[in-house]
Amino acid sequence: MLRAALLGAVACGAISLAGVATAHATPVSGTYNITVWQGYNPNPGSSTDPSQLANTSNTIFNNSNDKIANLTYQGALNFYQGSGANNGYCNILNFLKYGGGTLSTPTYFNGATTLATDMSSSGFNLTTVFEIQGYLSQPIYAGSINSDDGSSLYTDNLTHLVAGQANPQTATNPYSYSLPTGAFQILYVEANGAPAQLTMDATKVPEPGSLALLGTGLLGLGLISTRRRRKA
Repeated sequence: MLRAALLGAVACGAISLAGVATAHATPVSGTYNITVWQGYNPNPGSSTDPSQLANTSNTIFNNSNDKIANLTYQGALNFYQGSGANNGYCNILNFLKYGGGTLSTPTYFNGATTLATDMSSSGFNLTTVFEIQGYLSQPIYAGSINSDDGSSLYTDNLTHLVAGQANPQTATNPYSYSLPTGAFQILYVEANGAPAQLTMDATKVPEPGSLALLGTGLLGLGLISTRRRRKA
């Protein structure tokens, strides 16, 4: 009878622990400060020109005359424009509204008056650069960022590169990352016409509940008792 009970305890513990190990990816959500720059590639057709790279050397990002807007976004980092966007609805505003979040009224710079404007053109010419600033109240131990064209993830006010795919991509190219608690920044470049994508997911492992803790205890008790019986 005792043996059956102990075996049941071991099975219960194993099932509970398996439940704790289950992980799933969810979009990273929060409140973000987004600044937008837009300019033209001085070497149209070149995907390696500094104006096309998703890092802090991007010449559009570093040109104050190319800054067009700043706004606050609250929601999931889940931005997308399909390949059909070139047929009339490829614009910054629709891209940022895709995830269903809330946009504040933008502050405009350098004569810009709207975000309902083309994001990019084919041939690596018209290019839009986004800087997204966010804050994590708890660390992310594993996640992925999917971007088309390129993006880079930073901390320490754009001085520490965490991960990225800085060269423009013609297809989505996810990369993995982990982040500590605190502020982070993403530089994203849309450089070569639709589609456009920037999504940031986190792989979350559920916290152990009371049943899982109980299962762990029963598992340990079962193993100890089994060893004692063998020794006897």
